[in-house]
Amino acid sequence: MKKNLTYIFLMLACILVMQSCEKRDFLNGTPSPYIAIEDLRQIHKGSDVQMTAERLSQAQQITGVVVSNLQSGNTPEGMIIIQQARPGKLHGIALNVGNLASNYQLGDSIFVNVSNKQLKRNGFLYVDGIASTDIEVITQVSRIYRRNITASVIYQRPNDYESTIVRIVGGEIFPRPELGQTFSGVKRMVNGADTLNIRTLPTAPFADLQVPRNINVQGLLLGDSEHQGVMSIWPSSSADIEDVSDPEIPGDLGDMPLIFTGYCPDPEGGDGNYEYIQLLANTDIDFSEIPFSVVVTNNAGGNQPNAGAAPGAGWATGGTRTLKFNLTEGSVNKGEFFYVGGHQKRINGANSTSLTELNWVRAIPYANSGGDGLGDVNPNILANSGNASGMALFVGTNINEATVPIDLVFFGGLGTATIIDSVNNRGYRVANNDHYRPFHLETGDAQPFFSMGTNQYRIPHFIPANVGFFIQLGGVFNTATRKWETTRGYNAVPLTKQSPASVLEDGELVTRQTE
Repeated sequence: MKKNLTYIFLMLACILVMQSCEKRDFLNGTPSPYIAIEDLRQIHKGSDVQMTAERLSQAQQITGVVVSNLQSGNTPEGMIIIQQARPGKLHGIALNVGNLASNYQLGDSIFVNVSNKQLKRNGFLYVDGIASTDIEVITQVSRIYRRNITASVIYQRPNDYESTIVRIVGGEIFPRPELGQTFSGVKRMVNGADTLNIRTLPTAPFADLQVPRNINVQGLLLGDSEHQGVMSIWPSSSADIEDVSDPEIPGDLGDMPLIFTGYCPDPEGGDGNYEYIQLLANTDIDFSEIPFSVVVTNNAGGNQPNAGAAPGAGWATGGTRTLKFNLTEGSVNKGEFFYVGGHQKRINGANSTSLTELNWVRAIPYANSGGDGLGDVNPNILANSGNASGMALFVGTNINEATVPIDLVFFGGLGTATIIDSVNNRGYRVANNDHYRPFHLETGDAQPFFSMGTNQYRIPHFIPANVGFFIQLGGVFNTATRKWETTRGYNAVPLTKQSPASVLEDGELVTRQTE
């Protein structure tokens, strides 16, 4: 025992000595031989630059993992791409190595000498003049990091995401691909209000793959050398391309198969992941066979990328303006209420009554991960005050600026600057329901957007804030004619932490069905 204690004390002493040595080296200012890729990228200010010792802060090397796959036949000629993972960060850079590219494999962890090399941009940023003697392969890694991201976030901070592996969920090929069209060449993909290119060289084994209408796509993100300001994704295999086009919708689905009947926009405490929406089925629906989607919009000042701007792509704008819930699993019977919203599934914020017993068709942690292919991370998807907020229901999960909802509800303030742009014909398209019409009933004039013509209906915000109300949208709906016999009104039901789930579906002012 005495020998063991002596050994432990000696180990502690060694650790203290090593730490004190490291501290002295740091205090003496010994420069690191390595520069982070994030810092390397900051050296480039728009024109070619020679990376001198002074510009590199006396460093000589960068480290990273090769994420380009030459064997895929779909990488920029003469380039290898590396990315570097650091705590909470991921950055990448391209290396121009010419005919040496075939020497390096996906997953190679390498040291690269960048001292006195040039940093250039031809669409994407790269280090020029790398020779074989500048690269040392250290090991092979089995895990390659990737990030699910939206085009909106990419264009907000392109320097953070260029030369890394990204995955875009919910892209739409534009223009609509023709039958037999393949990926070879450049294809434009719209995600939210932003466009990315998908680049596929003729040498790629998947170049002859037919282009679907809607896709999830993964690959290297690089600035496009032929289109200034546009980012491109370079897939490495057919597995990087997933066809998520909606199935053909049955012609006998009928009008308004689902309708909005309530919502909770301001639960007590923090709203993130606790807001929710209630809907009612007017027919039996199996969502795995007939998918739908719910899109919410919050037009508060902080959610506007351009102050005072109307949504660039309406319900499909994305970013912090609109967020989508895909309804692709589960089912609902005629006359049954169901719910979409935050994954916490609580009636009135944290530590309140659980709603897990109810029929939740889709619940996501939107404050942590954003929406289903549309919408960035947002702690407040339904506004509590100020500009109008709302929700729209669509058949299918793929929407664009021209897609018309089958139901919608708006609530909030009367301001229009952030809602509609009549000059450029942009805004939130309306459904033909009890409160909104795409055409004026008397004149026949087109009024396709909310806050245009007679489409002015807004439910008010309710005060006091932050105490929790469930807004019932009571009306009478005829399931035979698929029309409203009594239009929806509104009733604010005060909630507590102990309110039972039954208060959401009971009472005189809930929506009723008739035939």
